[in-house]
Amino acid sequence: MSDKRPFLTGEIGRQLIHMLTGAGFIIAIYLSGDHAVPVFAVLLAVAVFMSVLFKQPDISRKTPGIFRRFARPRIQTVKMQGTILLLSGVLVTLFFFPRNIAYASVAIVALGDSIATVVGVLIGRHRLPYSKSKTVEGTVSGLAAAFAGALLFVSPVQAAAGALGGMFIESVIKLQTVRKVSLTGLIKFFLNDNFLIPVFSAMVMFAIR
Repeated sequence: MSDKRPFLTGEIGRQLIHMLTGAGFIIAIYLSGDHAVPVFAVLLAVAVFMSVLFKQPDISRKTPGIFRRFARPRIQTVKMQGTILLLSGVLVTLFFFPRNIAYASVAIVALGDSIATVVGVLIGRHRLPYSKSKTVEGTVSGLAAAFAGALLFVSPVQAAAGALGGMFIESVIKLQTVRKVSLTGLIKFFLNDNFLIPVFSAMVMFAIR
């Protein structure tokens, strides 16, 4: 059990940051009003710049401890990959969908993805038949959390559909490791739940509005 403790602590910490980031994004969307798209475009540009900056050997050693503690260097070779992808997903939803759907899609990825991961790691025992890396307990818990979060912004039917769509993506998408800059690497980079969950759930909710 002691061997698992650092992993559990790191995973729970990552997901807590993920939820807080989602809440922060919702507040930022609200406060920025009609300027939400340019604001998030600037945030994305800053995140990309920091990612490139932290990749430099002399600066990488000085990276803040919180980034090193919760990073996944063996899987995510791009610094701040999760933040960049989440910002990209939010930016797409803000550009193409109504504001309430954008809010709901952020709530779905922030709550559903995080709760599913934490519950799956802590008490998950039964594997999904179509995804051996995900558990029934985690997915059901994530679905409930995603629905509750989305319900604050859209109708019950939209919230249920968006949560189902988002959690389906969460359960089938695996983290991809990008080894080099190429078209395949770019596809792998965006084949990530932080980007796909908000975009796909927004599409589903918009389709049944």
